Order: sequence, then structure tokens, then C-alpha cells
Amino acid sequence: MVSMLKYFLSTILFTTLISCAGPTSPFGANIFFGQEIAIDFETFNPSTVDISSYPDKQYYNSPFHLTLSIRDPHFKPESFKYEILYNNQKLKRLIKSETIHFPSKVNEPIKIEFNNLSILPGHINNISFLYYSSMNKKPFKYDLEIPDCIKEFTQGDFQTNPFQISNKYKQNIHHLSEAYGYNPSLIAALIAQESSFNPKALSYAYALGLTQITPRAAIEINKLMPEWNIYPNFENIPVSTIKKYLANYQINQVNDWRLNPQKSIEGGLIYFDHIQNYWNRSDATKLLKSVFKNNIPYTDIILASYNSGPYRVKKTIRKQNKNWLLSKNLKEARKYVMNIKSYCYSFENGVKNEN
Repeated sequence: MVSMLKYFLSTILFTTLISCAGPTSPFGANIFFGQEIAIDFETFNPSTVDISSYPDKQYYNSPFHLTLSIRDPHFKPESFKYEILYNNQKLKRLIKSETIHFPSKVNEPIKIEFNNLSILPGHINNISFLYYSSMNKKPFKYDLEIPDCIKEFTQGDFQTNPFQISNKYKQNIHHLSEAYGYNPSLIAALIAQESSFNPKALSYAYALGLTQITPRAAIEINKLMPEWNIYPNFENIPVSTIKKYLANYQINQVNDWRLNPQKSIEGGLIYFDHIQNYWNRSDATKLLKSVFKNNIPYTDIILASYNSGPYRVKKTIRKQNKNWLLSKNLKEARKYVMNIKSYCYSFENGVKNEN
């Protein structure tokens, strides 16, 4: 009877803890709801503590491995302490899944390994780690920044893990990106998000090909490439029928340019230019300068415009100002932007730590 009572009480306690748990984070749920806090922290100095991570940015595409390395010449195992700040809240976690390796030699770092870490792209998260050294009262703070990706063309190779693509695809992406002045890692990331490098990818919005050009976008591209035609009356044919036409080659590279991989890549770049021209108009430029001053997030704006249309993005920036990408109206665009920037970051930096 006593054992049954203990079991009953422990079940209630565990259920209460779970029901009181705060929002789930990539590192597990809070035991209790937290409050945003301001922390006074130490500045890194080689003679005190140095913290780094691999990768050094947040990664949004899939579960991944994150390794945090802490070098502390005054490390004492008995006083080891670190905490995680997630969106300005200290996490108090019921379950911890990370593995901690203490150094076996003086010059080795403390390593904290997180496996199967998933960061949802629907949010733009602030993630920091606090390390408390035995020699300092205040913690050292390390920020795991969101991924970035520049729009302009950059020299250098890129890789597309985990996607396996042909050298011809890779060369086309690089050469066309250079010709149009865009970062090839960004264009490869766009293709990864849009079609997973499937040249026959078809969406229910009637977008087709590597860069998922819609009939409406094709009209703008056709102004520059008048000889490029898409299949007649394409957007009025049921998607199920189009799939059959694609399977039996009734719709093919000859009668729809979007199925030609090289033209699809170039078409995506031309549409990028169309979007860029929209934002270069005097009214749009004036809006961007008034909201962002000299720090205009062009990559985010162009990607969001590719996904949701430049007018919708402009309308949201006008209403939400710097918080435009957090708007409910651009929820899908936010995921889209963060996914592409994550792909771009990994393609450009050779991140090979996806699960």
C-alpha cells in the first residue's frame, strides 16, 4: 500500500513538472517557465577563457552535431558549470542529452557535444552559452549566431552535402552565378530548398524545375528571354495531369524551358534580378533606408520576395519595420529564408556534421 502511494505521488509530481514545463527548445524543455534576464558577463581573453564551436552558426536544415569547445587554463572539474540561454531565458532542463568530455591534458579543451540538435526554421533564435570559470565571478558568454549568406558573387568552390549533384550542375551554377553577380553557394542553396536538385520538381503552385519558376515568374523572365516558352495553358491543367505529362515526356525541355537545368538556373537568376530591380525603385529604396539605415538585409529581402512576392514583403516591412521577418504574414517566408541561409552557410563552409 505504501509503495503504491509512493508511485502515485511520484507520478503526480512528474506529471506536474511536465505540465509546468516551459516552451520546448532545441536543448529540451524548461522545467518551469522562465523570465528574460540581463546578464553581466566577462570578455574573452586568451589568458583566461576562450570558447568556440563547430559549426560556428545555428543550422536549420536538419538534425546536426554541435561541439562546444572551452579552453580554460584554470579549469577545475569539481567547479565546472555552464548554462544555456535560449531567447534570453536560462534553460532549466529536466532531461539533458549532451555529452561532456573533460580534458585529459593541460592544453586540451572541455568539449560539450550535442547530437541530433534540431533548430526549427520558423523562429529566429538567440542562443548563447554561459561558462563559469573558477577564477571569475561573472560568466563568459558565447553566442551561437544565426547563419548568414552574402548575395554578391564570391570566388571559391562550394560543396552540396548531403545532396549529390553532377559536376555539370555544379559548373553551371558557378558560371551562371558569376555571370549574373550572385554568390554560387546562395544559388545552390536556393535550388536545394526549392527542388532538392530534382530538375522535374513540380509544386501545387505550378512551379516547375530546379528553381521552381511559376508561370507568373516566367512572364517576367520571358521579357528578357522571349524565345523561352512554357507549355501552353500550363497553369490551367490539373497538377495530377501535368505529372502524367512529365512522366511520358509530353511536357519536356523542348516545349517548357523550365525543365532544362541550365535554363532553369539562369531563369532563377533572371528572376532574382527582377526582384532586385523592384527593390532598386526609388519608393522601395526610400523605405529600406528609412527602416534599416545603412544595414539593409538584402539577402533576406530578396529570398523572402522570391518566396512570397516583393509587394507582400514590402507591405510587411512598412507595417513591421525591422521585425518584418517575424510577422505572421511571412511565416513560410521566414522558414524559407532561414533554410536557404543554412544551406548556403554549409555549402560555403563545408559543414559535414549533419546526421
